[in-house]
Amino acid sequence: MTNSGILFKKNPIYEKCPSCNVAGVLRKSHSRNLTEKLIKRFTPYSVYRCKKCGWRGYRSKMVLTIESLKNALVYVVLVVIVAFVVLQVLKRFV
Repeated sequence: MTNSGILFKKNPIYEKCPSCNVAGVLRKSHSRNLTEKLIKRFTPYSVYRCKKCGWRGYRSKMVLTIESLKNALVYVVLVVIVAFVVLQVLKRFV
């Protein structure tokens, strides 16, 4: 099954910890200060903590894949083609 979206949601809880490289030990951590709250609110990143080694840092809740980048490129090419056609039609009739 393929999804044609550009960004895909993922759950970082099931990823490996960047410090101890163990899978399934990350959990969400509370924001400690205003900076962390702003990052959590306005970006696709949240604060996570490792249950095993205590690592604490940001992980993204969204991911770009090769397939999604290909889809984005197709959209950009289509927009350029449509803009060119519209420009040619406007030049002809105006």
